[in-house]
Amino acid sequence: MIKHLILNNLVLVESCEIHFGPYFNVVTGETGAGKTALIEAIALALGGRADSSLIRKGSDRAFIEVCFDVQKIHHIQEILESAGLNLEDQEDLVIRRELSKEGKNRAFINCRTVPLPLLQKVGGQLIDMIGQHAHQALRSSDSQRSLVDLFGDLQIELKEFQNAYAEEKLQQKKVSDLEQLSLHKERDEDTWRFQLEEIDSAALKQGEEEEVFEKYRRLSSSQELSEKIDSMITILSESTTAVLPQLGRSIKVCDALIPLDKGLESTSSLLHEAHIALSESVANLQSYVQNIDNQPHALTHLENRLNAISRLKRKYGQNFNEIQAYRSKIQEELLRLENLTEEMKSAQLALEAAQAKTDKAAIQLTSLRHSAAKKLESTLTQQLQQLNMTGAEVNIAMTTHPRTANGDDSVQFWLKANTGEHPGLVQEHSSGGELSRLLFAIKIALAEKNNTPTLIFDEIDANVGGRTATIIGEKLKELGKHRQVICITHFPQVASKADTHLSVQKVEEEGRTLTQIQLLTKEKRQLEILRMMGGDPAKASIH
Repeated sequence: MIKHLILNNLVLVESCEIHFGPYFNVVTGETGAGKTALIEAIALALGGRADSSLIRKGSDRAFIEVCFDVQKIHHIQEILESAGLNLEDQEDLVIRRELSKEGKNRAFINCRTVPLPLLQKVGGQLIDMIGQHAHQALRSSDSQRSLVDLFGDLQIELKEFQNAYAEEKLQQKKVSDLEQLSLHKERDEDTWRFQLEEIDSAALKQGEEEEVFEKYRRLSSSQELSEKIDSMITILSESTTAVLPQLGRSIKVCDALIPLDKGLESTSSLLHEAHIALSESVANLQSYVQNIDNQPHALTHLENRLNAISRLKRKYGQNFNEIQAYRSKIQEELLRLENLTEEMKSAQLALEAAQAKTDKAAIQLTSLRHSAAKKLESTLTQQLQQLNMTGAEVNIAMTTHPRTANGDDSVQFWLKANTGEHPGLVQEHSSGGELSRLLFAIKIALAEKNNTPTLIFDEIDANVGGRTATIIGEKLKELGKHRQVICITHFPQVASKADTHLSVQKVEEEGRTLTQIQLLTKEKRQLEILRMMGGDPAKASIH
């Protein structure tokens, strides 16, 4: 439940701290005093849309802080723990939302920054807010079906159906994909076999393209290479004719001197190497030129090979690995085509099994909905009659419609508001006052199904009469015995039943309008109820 709420620089509120009681709380005040802003602040703290226009004029920042007692709410503890937030024993849960003029806003749980989705998830488990226009949701057939499911505790059965339905859709897609594959089997098989043969016949090797390109680059420059190497051979040949004999004589002289000085051995070795290197260099260059001249068709062969590799890359991948990966893929597809008939039989059997499971779950869900709808009819009729609609009667009609993820059922609420009248579809004919009372009856009926510790009613008693307001007050007080109830109301009949009474007032201070929220004492409460009844509190004497 909410223990206290702190507002700072929010709309017309400069600063206030509000303490709520554990049972039935009412918030009253003149129209425009700021009661709805109080509810909006709570919604904002629980992850509602932030708007910098909510910041009080003249301030750069605003914040809302809500303190909850969550000791008995075990599923909240689990949500927090899964997010890495652990509460100590007897520790309160404190949610804080900060707004800034720059549009930045931050959210905190017990002083730790948290993402907005976590705040919304936690908030959805702490408070159920029922606004004065919430009855409009009753005009939706989907919402009416959800109410039946909630009243009948059918969440598990609905989830089982939805799981089966999703599995059936998955199997349907598999069958459809296989049928499409079968439809184009012959065409695809011819295409894939041609592609496989083209890749295999090319016999591409890892690194081959780089190797072939290097050879091609060299041979494409053969004329330039031949001319320059011929020039080198001519120069070296002329040199060797003159140099080699002299080098040979020098080697003999050097070798003859070694016995006299061993230090000449290294020089002799170098001279020998120079003689060999010069001779072999000329021979190698002559052989190289001859090899170039002896490969007239090599360049054409390399060009063709490079073109073949380029063609493979354009069609099947940018490199050797991608081409091989594509080859493996089409090989698998060809193997799959060979086994397609068996795979289709298997998929069809899986689909039939999934359909049978879905049908069974749908039939069970429909049966349970019928039972829940009958009980909800009776409960809502009884509640409405207690809400001063003595001739009221609720009927819940269920019809079959094309299956969706929510089952086979269309649910429609019919309401006969008065004795002797014909029932009308709630989503088409009911008045605002009738819908308000029907929504209130639903909330009372679902009170035991709803584990939310705090219920907030924002003028849920709008569009009803005084006698009905008295009954609503009594029911809210009874509901407050089981969970915390906070209600904004204009009815003294409702306010008089509350265990805790808060008043919202607008005052002027130093030329500024402020909203003040205060907890009323017994005497001030009597004055506030007198005001709500149309009396003049200034003239009242409270004893």
